[in-house]
Amino acid sequence: MTPEEQKERIRQLSKELNQVEYNLTDEDGAKDQLLKTIEWRKANQIDFHPVATKDNKLPVLYAVRGYDAIPDSNLESVPGVSEAVLRINKYMGEEVEGYHLACNEFLHRVVMKDCSKKAGRPINRETVIFDCTGMGWRQLHMPALNFIRAIADCDQKYYPETLNKFFLVNAPSAFVYVWKIVKAWLDPGTIAKIQILGSDYKDALLKQIPSENLPSFLGGECTCQHMDGGCVPSQATKDNETVSTAYNTQIMNEAKTSDTVRGPSFYE
Repeated sequence: MTPEEQKERIRQLSKELNQVEYNLTDEDGAKDQLLKTIEWRKANQIDFHPVATKDNKLPVLYAVRGYDAIPDSNLESVPGVSEAVLRINKYMGEEVEGYHLACNEFLHRVVMKDCSKKAGRPINRETVIFDCTGMGWRQLHMPALNFIRAIADCDQKYYPETLNKFFLVNAPSAFVYVWKIVKAWLDPGTIAKIQILGSDYKDALLKQIPSENLPSFLGGECTCQHMDGGCVPSQATKDNETVSTAYNTQIMNEAKTSDTVRGPSFYE
């Protein structure tokens, strides 16, 4: 990236930030983080990572509902999706970092831009609900925690201030001990956005999310009857390429030369 391109990207981000209220106490630190993020994206060719749109018709990496930029879709075991994505959706594997990166790019380059257009103002944060139903010590072993640590580190460095609220519901008793470990890896500002709840979570969720947008199994009214499997469908694994990236090799290579396959830019 040339110095002129860096200045233009900084100018575009500054324009967006001026429309949002931030408690910025360390301007030099914020500028340093921005420049490191731009360099990280360049070194890892993040801008060439494909994201699903209605034009390229790539399979989505998680279920989406209600956007203009992409039709309502479910994660399905089609050939374009790597085997890792389907396995991560059920378990926790080494490829989770690549999957998480792909989801972040889709979130910023497609979903949030669609939301901003509908709202008439910048939308650059998300609310996450993580349902721990069925989880126990088997899913909370140290390798899994180390992957969580790597994800948290990536988000805090390169996708800062993306999280609005994080609700962890149906938390098992084992998570009390795990939380003591995880908290040490998180920024204090991130910790303040996390709310850990047991089975009595409905009121807390409805204070943040309209009932019509909250799945019925979490206490809301949404059922997504127009989609097979409802709000959160399951997947059946077929023959999918075993690679560390979210999409198969063919799609990843096509994204390097095709604007359509690559999808919208992060900075547009």
